[in-house]
Amino acid sequence: MLRARSARSAMNGMKVAILGAVLVILPVRVQEPALTAGYTVKVEFENEQIRVTRVHYAPRATSPMHTHTGRAVVAITGSHLRVTTSDGKTQETQRRPGEIYWGDSVTHSAENLTDAPVETIEIEVKKATAHGIPVKIPRVDAVALKEPVPVEREPHHRVVLWNQYVRVLDVLFPPGDPALFHTHSNDNVSVALSGDKTHAQAWGSSNWGDPAPVIAGEVGFHKAVGHPYTHRVGSAGTQAFHVIDVEIFQ
Repeated sequence: MLRARSARSAMNGMKVAILGAVLVILPVRVQEPALTAGYTVKVEFENEQIRVTRVHYAPRATSPMHTHTGRAVVAITGSHLRVTTSDGKTQETQRRPGEIYWGDSVTHSAENLTDAPVETIEIEVKKATAHGIPVKIPRVDAVALKEPVPVEREPHHRVVLWNQYVRVLDVLFPPGDPALFHTHSNDNVSVALSGDKTHAQAWGSSNWGDPAPVIAGEVGFHKAVGHPYTHRVGSAGTQAFHVIDVEIFQ
């Protein structure tokens, strides 16, 4: 009897250990509850490095006081916010749709000062507790490029923000003007801004993949550390494909 109980206990322990491992490895895709009326935070993706959230403010809504690690922010809509930090200081910020910026670790609340909803995608880097230190963005000589190129040197990928935690590329593909073949070596998050259709072609393939619809605001995570991938991308429709690519360093 004791041996049977011991065997059952060991089996239950193994089940708990396996479930725990799965919960650690799998990305989290859950809807977090609204903490104040008109303010919601949805976790789009999470792993040991980053937490990607979709933050929504209804018109005139206010968020509770909350804490972030350092994060890259993509403005899906324009905004005009009054931000209050934990020390009581306030400032007003205004952002354009598609604007990208870095926010250091902070505890704050924010109030939407407009009659329109506000939405952002925030890529929090879990280890980003120190101030982001800007890296000088090098000039790219497109004439000297030979395919495949590193993604940050591909002419359609414009580096707009770079520090020790992330490198952010603002990427635009006009119709009929695809990228050069380029290689992604860092894990990255894509945020689609606009367009109607896009397609991609893998390095070594003679054919483009099937066109896919572009969904504005859609977020994707792409694993590249240890598994670099090389491809080219373009618009497959009548509209330019505009996407933000956030590479993660830590």
